[in-house]
Amino acid sequence: MVSNIKGTGAAAPHTIDGPSRQSGRAAGVGTPPQAGASDVVTLTDLAARLQKLTDAVRDLPVVDQTRVSAFKDALTNGDYAIDEQAIADKLSAFEAELGRQS
Repeated sequence: MVSNIKGTGAAAPHTIDGPSRQSGRAAGVGTPPQAGASDVVTLTDLAARLQKLTDAVRDLPVVDQTRVSAFKDALTNGDYAIDEQAIADKLSAFEAELGRQS
């Protein structure tokens, strides 16, 4: 189990230290690590940026309540116009694209 994850480092993008590495055995093979032993994982710059983006996206709301309220108000007031031709054109283009990918 990883107990310490360090930031990025251009000089050593992959650093793994722990009992299985020191003993020369493959990870997950042989005896389990000793109590108190720890593994260290160093992330590359790309992995660190990806982690930051993942954290930022996780904090975003799933539903934009402002947009939902605006649509509800427009529908209630009769202000929301549906363009049937635009919908049909988009559906047709989507199905044509699906046919090309097969």
